[in-house]
Amino acid sequence: MARGILWIVLMVCALLLAGCSNHPPSAAQFMNARNGINFVAGGVVRTGDLDNRKIPGRDDESVSYEEGYWNTDLALSFAFPYAVVALDLEDYTYRTIMGGRSQYFGVQGWYGIAIDERRDGASMHHAGGVMLVEQYPVSENFKVGISEHVSRNSYMVVDDPGCCSINTLYPEIYPEFGAGAYVVYKGFSAEFRYGREIGASNNRFYFQLNYAFFLEEWNYSK
Repeated sequence: MARGILWIVLMVCALLLAGCSNHPPSAAQFMNARNGINFVAGGVVRTGDLDNRKIPGRDDESVSYEEGYWNTDLALSFAFPYAVVALDLEDYTYRTIMGGRSQYFGVQGWYGIAIDERRDGASMHHAGGVMLVEQYPVSENFKVGISEHVSRNSYMVVDDPGCCSINTLYPEIYPEFGAGAYVVYKGFSAEFRYGREIGASNNRFYFQLNYAFFLEEWNYSK
């Protein structure tokens, strides 16, 4: 019963909350998902050439780029012997993840929506990407891996009047390619990723920690 309620709550939240932050999801937890239902909680810290500045030319100086130095990440995944489907929230941004994997190799793709509120009636921008993952299982519980990705990332431009509310105005979109490495021990994973903005000399560095709760395991053996 509790598992069903959790699934419904996450589905409703994902449909109602659509923000602007969208970056590559975890390679480690995609490969680590057990056959069945998994819930993953964690967060990402970013550094490098991040855009967190006021927009010039605004009299009130309240509008700024908010790429962010960190974000939370929640995911509910349904894993099968060679496939994973997941519903993910990066802060308040909904995205879906789908892919195939084996013990040593995987490929995942993701898609998210970034809302543009500059016009009457919000319009949508699309973010997403694809990631290749190569993994070596040192033991049943301990695994190491590397990843390569190409993505269309986004972050938000906000209006902070300094009183009571922050309004998201529109997303900033940028393409990125990069690579990463990770370690997994049981449900815990630590992951480092490097991203290079395509068309600009901006380098971004990501450090991600996640923990997986294996809610229900499905047995496919005969």
